[in-house]
Amino acid sequence: MESEKSKDAQKNKISVGLIIDKEELQSNVIFPGEIKEEVMDAPFYLLIFISREDVVKISCFPSTTNNIKKILIKLEEFSPNLVKGISSVLRELNLSKDVLHTTGLCYELSDCYYESFITGDGMDSEDIEEIKRAFMAIEKVNDVIFEEVELLS
Repeated sequence: MESEKSKDAQKNKISVGLIIDKEELQSNVIFPGEIKEEVMDAPFYLLIFISREDVVKISCFPSTTNNIKKILIKLEEFSPNLVKGISSVLRELNLSKDVLHTTGLCYELSDCYYESFITGDGMDSEDIEEIKRAFMAIEKVNDVIFEEVELLS
């Protein structure tokens, strides 16, 4: 049986990301042929799985790189000012062009998250620390976590 802490950690994730390459997409029988034809121009694909109660939504984003990072931002609350602050940081740090997907969700009034999947080419640990500091400077941001999105191998 899962522990309560494990369940809480799982609940606090909005989504799970996975990267597949063009060959995996082409050979995978789950993807319909007409979809494969529409998205076959990219060498990699970011798959985002969002699980809620009894449904799983899967989104597919073509990418030129397999270096994709997920930024998970824990918020005190969800508000237009917070979203505006996050968007400003992405713009100021010239990351807007690298964003593949963003979303936000509150499980309860004070248990809110915003996440963004970005391409991470050329990003080193100093860049990551600078990005964390910039997000943490926004009022009502409690934590910023970077995750590497795995490539299916």
